Amino acid sequence: MIRLDAVTKVFSRAGHEVAALRDVSLEVEPGETLALIGTSGCGKTTSLRLINRLEEASAGTVSVGGVDVTRCDPIELRRGIGYVIQSGGLFPHLDVGRNISLLGRLEGWSPERCAERAEELLVRVHLDPDLRGRYPAELSGGQRQRVGVARALALDPPILLMDEPFGALDPVTRWHLQDELAELLRGDSKATVLVTHDLDEAFRLGDRVGVMSEGRLVQVGRADEVRAKPATPFVAEFLERYRRG
Repeated sequence: MIRLDAVTKVFSRAGHEVAALRDVSLEVEPGETLALIGTSGCGKTTSLRLINRLEEASAGTVSVGGVDVTRCDPIELRRGIGYVIQSGGLFPHLDVGRNISLLGRLEGWSPERCAERAEELLVRVHLDPDLRGRYPAELSGGQRQRVGVARALALDPPILLMDEPFGALDPVTRWHLQDELAELLRGDSKATVLVTHDLDEAFRLGDRVGVMSEGRLVQVGRADEVRAKPATPFVAEFLERYRRG
């Protein structure tokens, strides 16, 4: 469903070229969650943004559903990809119902269908449908994040991208939301890429974990494989430092 093939991304900053990604290759199958983790600035979020063409690769190929994303209309591409960011990324001037149904309205859905889908998704993310008329400022952090997930699922996209979705939440709320996300994705055919700084979260939610360093994907595997056989000294040090807190 998602494939990066020898992808490099170079940014120009103050007259200098900086490589954010270096020859990264990965695949994510339908129904699979790949969790990307690594130090700050290692290229995790850039990898995510290449998939929905918020960034363009400098070299290599990014494919979605077997099609090179540069051959896709970016608007149509993004409507087929759910995108969740930290704090939900909700529009403050729209109430919960209109935040969730935003893409449905852009697709020409009727008001009745939008309202029905918003209510269905609120239940699915464990929120009271009566919250439809509230605004983001009236919600807790956990509620806003749940609404953000609901909005990403509105068109039932085959791909879900999540960039530090729970990073701004307290540990207890984060733990509950991780459980709820795992339940949502269980048995689903979505290909999901999760970017996180939390190794426990990566191991808990990822069917596979990708460890990144300085723009390179240095190891990909199941959590037990990564723990048991670190591929490089960096991975071993990363795991050890995390264990030491």
